[in-house]
Amino acid sequence: MRPVSDPRRLSRTAVPSFVCFVVSVFLGCAGPPKHPTWKNATGAEAHERLMWQAIRDRDWSNFERHLAPAFVGIEESGKAVNRSEWVQYWKSATVGDYSIGEVVVQPEGPDLVVTYVISFADPNPGSSQKVRILSVWQQVKSRLVLTASSITPVGNSPR
Repeated sequence: MRPVSDPRRLSRTAVPSFVCFVVSVFLGCAGPPKHPTWKNATGAEAHERLMWQAIRDRDWSNFERHLAPAFVGIEESGKAVNRSEWVQYWKSATVGDYSIGEVVVQPEGPDLVVTYVISFADPNPGSSQKVRILSVWQQVKSRLVLTASSITPVGNSPR
């Protein structure tokens, strides 16, 4: 015959266990962070936004840290550039307010292909107000690095 357990003891252990369970469920369902940083960003779209923020804020150390050593870029003019030329391209640009839309992220193994349209409030002379970006991010160890990116003007087709 089993002894009857003390109901007070059950409630003292069951309530804290239940509270811990509920809290862990809500934390797990919270989704991506409201204000992503390089340490807590959860995907390629957040990393793209952080790259633009780094360009705007002229945070070159974070910008360069997230470019792959073998990075390849295509400038708006169509010129192919390497990593150091890409950094110089953006250092010579002035990026103010911008908005990003039409974002599509396509996973491809350890890579993530991101396409989107970015609109600049005040573009640089000789550049477009609206461009389409195609970026490829690759997971290396525990972080994402940008391996390739291209810029194509939107709505500025030659006549």
